[in-house]
Amino acid sequence: MAKRNENAMGTFSAMVSRSYDATPEQVFRAWVEPASVRAWLAMGEQAIVDPRENGLFYIGMPVNEKIVPHYGRYLRIEAPRVLEFTWVSEHTAGKESVVLIEISRNGKHTDLKLTHDGLPSEEKANDHRGGWTHFLESLVSRLHKDAA
Repeated sequence: MAKRNENAMGTFSAMVSRSYDATPEQVFRAWVEPASVRAWLAMGEQAIVDPRENGLFYIGMPVNEKIVPHYGRYLRIEAPRVLEFTWVSEHTAGKESVVLIEISRNGKHTDLKLTHDGLPSEEKANDHRGGWTHFLESLVSRLHKDAA
């Protein structure tokens, strides 16, 4: 795992889990394929992804009628089980935080656990928990569309 900049990161975390009726490979691809990221995470806005270790991404996420830029760098890619990346936006006080996606097969389903570390406050951790819950739910329809 990449060494993190402890001075840049806050001390708060958010964790969200979700199960999908899809394969681990389908769930993983949803996080790294540009068209998919644009469709469900950027909600149709701009998304640029270079899914390789140290590759960069940009997501222009619509929030409250404006586009909020989200940037990051891929730290670890172990398809289809693990994806780890930095996450920077105005909602992280412009400081680097780290998102870890863990994907595992559970019978006919795939479980996803998202842990977002390094958030600047409990309020921002709660906001991110709510945001990630929303996005993980919206991923359901994206996976169904990709499977069709």
